[in-house]
Amino acid sequence: MLISHIYVCHATSAESAKHRNPKSKPLAPSFVLRYAGLEIHETAHKHGVSTLDIHHACAQSIANFEIDHESFETKILIVGPDSAGNLLEVIGLEIDNKPLLIIHAMKLRKSIIRLIEGLS
Repeated sequence: MLISHIYVCHATSAESAKHRNPKSKPLAPSFVLRYAGLEIHETAHKHGVSTLDIHHACAQSIANFEIDHESFETKILIVGPDSAGNLLEVIGLEIDNKPLLIIHAMKLRKSIIRLIEGLS
């Protein structure tokens, strides 16, 4: 797996804290991985998400989770905005030391939000 940066997703500045809804909470405690390279499989475009938007969602991701622990490959769920700011769900496979293989991308569904909330 090629990782260029690791960031913790928690706003800590007083400025950002005063703009948050006091009743809101993050979807799940998480960390964000920034992948150095992506390979996008043709199936990732099935729902009409462009290559540019897939790259944008992965580069600006707000949460990453390992899913489907029964699978041979490590599956990573990435939640991030497209270039217009709409949240996408992107699924990639980690295979050996190859770039992350993106196999799925679409508008974030409510079922994925519930999945993320269940992981917290």
